[in-house]
Amino acid sequence: MDLGFLEEAPICTYAVRRVGDDFVIERVNAAARRQNPAIVALLGTPMRRIYSDQPQVLEDARRALAEGVVVERDLPVRRYDRTEATQFVRLRFVPAPPDHLLLFMQELSSPDLARAAVREAEARYESLVASLPDAVLVRGADGRVIFCNDLAAKLTGATAPSELLGKLDVMPREMVLLNEAGELIGPEDFPSRKVLRTGKPEGGKAYALLGSGALRWLRIASQPIVTEDGTLRGSATTFTDVTDRVSAQAELRESAARLDLALSAARMGVWEYEPAHDHGWWSPNLFDIFDIRDTDVGLAPFLARVHPDDRERVARRIQMLAMGTDGDTFEDEFRIIGKDQVTRWARVQGRLTHNAERRHLGGTVMDVTTQRLLEEQLHRASRLESIGRLAGGIAHDFNNLLAAMLGSLDLVEGEASDALRQDLATIRHSALRARDLTRQLLAFARKQPVQRRNVDLSLLVRDVELLLRRLVGPSIAIGIDTTGPALVSADPSLLEQVLVNLVVNAREAMPDGGHLQIRVESQAGEAAGSAGTATLSVTDSGIGMDEATRRRIFEPFFTTKLAGTGLGLASSYGIIQQHRGDISVESEPGRGTRFIVTLPSLPSDAVARKVTVAPPAPLGAKGTVLVVDDEEAVRKTTARLVRSLGYEVYDASTMTEAVERATEHAGDIDMLLCDIAMPGEDGRDLAAELVRMQPELRVLFMSGYSSDMQEMRLDGALFVQKPFSRDELAQKLAELAQ
Repeated sequence: MDLGFLEEAPICTYAVRRVGDDFVIERVNAAARRQNPAIVALLGTPMRRIYSDQPQVLEDARRALAEGVVVERDLPVRRYDRTEATQFVRLRFVPAPPDHLLLFMQELSSPDLARAAVREAEARYESLVASLPDAVLVRGADGRVIFCNDLAAKLTGATAPSELLGKLDVMPREMVLLNEAGELIGPEDFPSRKVLRTGKPEGGKAYALLGSGALRWLRIASQPIVTEDGTLRGSATTFTDVTDRVSAQAELRESAARLDLALSAARMGVWEYEPAHDHGWWSPNLFDIFDIRDTDVGLAPFLARVHPDDRERVARRIQMLAMGTDGDTFEDEFRIIGKDQVTRWARVQGRLTHNAERRHLGGTVMDVTTQRLLEEQLHRASRLESIGRLAGGIAHDFNNLLAAMLGSLDLVEGEASDALRQDLATIRHSALRARDLTRQLLAFARKQPVQRRNVDLSLLVRDVELLLRRLVGPSIAIGIDTTGPALVSADPSLLEQVLVNLVVNAREAMPDGGHLQIRVESQAGEAAGSAGTATLSVTDSGIGMDEATRRRIFEPFFTTKLAGTGLGLASSYGIIQQHRGDISVESEPGRGTRFIVTLPSLPSDAVARKVTVAPPAPLGAKGTVLVVDDEEAVRKTTARLVRSLGYEVYDASTMTEAVERATEHAGDIDMLLCDIAMPGEDGRDLAAELVRMQPELRVLFMSGYSSDMQEMRLDGALFVQKPFSRDELAQKLAELAQ
């Protein structure tokens, strides 16, 4: 567009062209360039950008071109560089179809400029104060309100700001202001009035406002208004509602307290570490959990707490993680030694956060000492169970061998010469010792026969007191404390074996003599007549044992004695477990040892039963006995023993052969003496089949396992455990024949 005719015009003239819904400046005349030399930099600039804070200018331009009319507007125009210098001008848009406008800009006179500047300043600050999210209150030098916004009026219960103007006290009587300590603040000590008295600003402290409905928390800050010569002219005060923030902080504190409680209950905490500054942090509860100092925050002091066997591995893991990439994680378990020198297990999980500013490690720590101990106990129980099965199998096979040996001795001793009887006695003694070892193995494997009776532990201890005193010798003093009846359902012979094992163990711990205390206690159940617990404890003043020995004390074949078998305490453990009880040990080096046996007790109205021994069975018995056992030596020896008692005997090695023998026999078989466990066969199935064939058949089972006795599954059947003597066998057969 040609502006030649307007180039020298005395007023600023601009040629603008429409581009879409906007306009761009194409030409400016000399007057415009003289007024603002930088105006040429705006050529090609959209008006939307130039008048971004005055959109009405763009609307005027659009209307002038669309309607073909001249549009005028008086307004303040800020410079494009956005400084505070402001012009008040009159804009006139003249259309130049089809798509151009001429914009004439004329500066207003000075009085108009001053009035417009004042109006703009007032409008600006009133708009600013009205848009603030805070209440604003301005007082004059005399303390009276000269200005406030709507929020200030609403805060004090007024319906409009005008109600507060000229007032000294703005709070109604039903409203009170409290400081953070809960102390009442009088009107003269309100921050807005205190500033007028002191001339010093009041910082943003929190106050509670009561009486306006719900409790509100306000942060009040007041500043003095001072002239250039230092005269105090008033105060300006802001009131910020921080109720939500205070509530959130209170909830956060409560949540943090709950989290701390939960972490403490779980014996868990959090940690952080910055490798670049070698600075770490643990949550406070961890210092109590692991009993460590709270002043050591570097890597080296932390590693000093780690168990020496784990230290190198932990240091290497931390270094590798610190050099990793963002998001790398790790998990590890290691031991920490506390100030009390107790070793505790820690499970640590962590993650690396890596950005341009720093590398940061953080995660959680949990005390898993109890879990580790439980795992060790589980592994120990698993090992004991496996060894128990092996021991039970060995004892079963060994019992078969002993059955043949002892049975043969019973057969030949009566016919041997006196000189030969001495040798046979030596053989019998060795065989009986072997039988005792197998019984210990079976007790450990929980396969020892349990013949339960109502037993008073106090009487049981008193009955074997003389034996125990002879067992420990004169150098060890025995004290026995029985407070009263302690009734349990148990096999008295097995409990005696446990007591003897514990006393022997105590004797070995006191080679130079000492004191042994045996105590029996009973604790009643919670309800009247209900069962409680009975406790048998054996305490010695011996050398004691360390933690490593204490953990293994019940393991089979583990012994600290040069000539020990390692089965005494293991078999005692098996016996007590078989009685649904518990056995534990307390000991420290140099402070003696205490074994504690705990068994379920019977109600107080139960009565202890004494053991009665039946008289030996007479010889010359009558009847037919079928002996079935897969072990030939056992079968042949047992058959001879039965025959020596006066019975007619048939024998068989398998189930099929036994059925054939019973079928071939002209009359009925009176009794069946059958091994329960045979390769690929079950003696109980054989007995059931023969009883079906001959309903009057009586059955005597034999086995090396006591558990077989509890699973005979045949009414009226009796049981004898291998190895048995001729007298024991005679007694069982006589009992069966009755």
